[in-house]
Amino acid sequence: MIGDANLAVATISAGGFGVISTVGLGIAGNDVTDYIAYSNQQITKEIQKAKALLGGKKNLGVNIMAATTNFNEIVKTVVTEGVDFIISGAGLPRKLPALVGDADIGLIPVISSPRALQLILKSWVSRFKRKPDAVIVEGIGCGGHLGFTSEEINAPHQHTLQLLYPQIKQVMDEFDCSNIPLLAAGEISCKQDIEEMLAIGYQGVQIGTKFITAEESGIHRRSKEYFIDATEDQVVVITSPVGMPVRVLRSPLVERILSGKKEPVRCKYHCLRPCDPTKVSFCIAQALVSTVEGDIENGLFMTGCKVSSMNSIYPLADFFNSLTTNSE
Repeated sequence: MIGDANLAVATISAGGFGVISTVGLGIAGNDVTDYIAYSNQQITKEIQKAKALLGGKKNLGVNIMAATTNFNEIVKTVVTEGVDFIISGAGLPRKLPALVGDADIGLIPVISSPRALQLILKSWVSRFKRKPDAVIVEGIGCGGHLGFTSEEINAPHQHTLQLLYPQIKQVMDEFDCSNIPLLAAGEISCKQDIEEMLAIGYQGVQIGTKFITAEESGIHRRSKEYFIDATEDQVVVITSPVGMPVRVLRSPLVERILSGKKEPVRCKYHCLRPCDPTKVSFCIAQALVSTVEGDIENGLFMTGCKVSSMNSIYPLADFFNSLTTNSE
């Protein structure tokens, strides 16, 4: 898990908003018999660790994929532990306000299109009388699962964050959410990128790819070095087991997938709702665990388009310091 307590704490300590990922928390233990209970234990452990290290500092959040089968249970656990905000995408988290209830927790949906935002706001505002506290707009250059069709991915200049902004803003205005911050995500790795997003009108950014090789990120050094050694022509988009496009690096696993080979799948958990373990060519959860463990042969290396931004293993504070200087 790249986004663990250590990375979240380092981000907050440097002046940002730290996020703990909830993906795959119940997968790492091979002897797990109760996936939901173990996942709850693990996210509780990460949140409590982060809080202890932060010593009362705020801006700690979690990212919960809407497509996970234990979405409801994880949300309830996170609410009990008392984080500051929840980010949720990879699906439409239409019932998130109901699960959070009256808890003082910010809600931030992740969307890639005006239509997705419209569906979420229609549910949140009309049904639950709850507006988001911010909205993350993922552009077509993001890493991991993409909220775009293959045709759209092949025409990236027609779906940039700059073009998305007025469309998203129009939907926000329709639901009386004009004053809610829009945060840009995708191909943002330096001060100049951030300034460009702010000039468009976004009030902030979400950064993923650049943080992968930070000293504090939770993957093995071998995997960080694999990202660092990668070149732009290694970036490909494949179909994930949940049927969505996913941007990754070419790797031994990806080469096997592209050649039509089927990996052994021994699913004990069914962690993602759209996944049918009997039909998929590989288990994405196990592949990501392999990445965390530094298993290059079997790992899946999700990345955004700006692979060159991962050019060293560095203290995260160095990145934040670069935002106040003229250099990256």
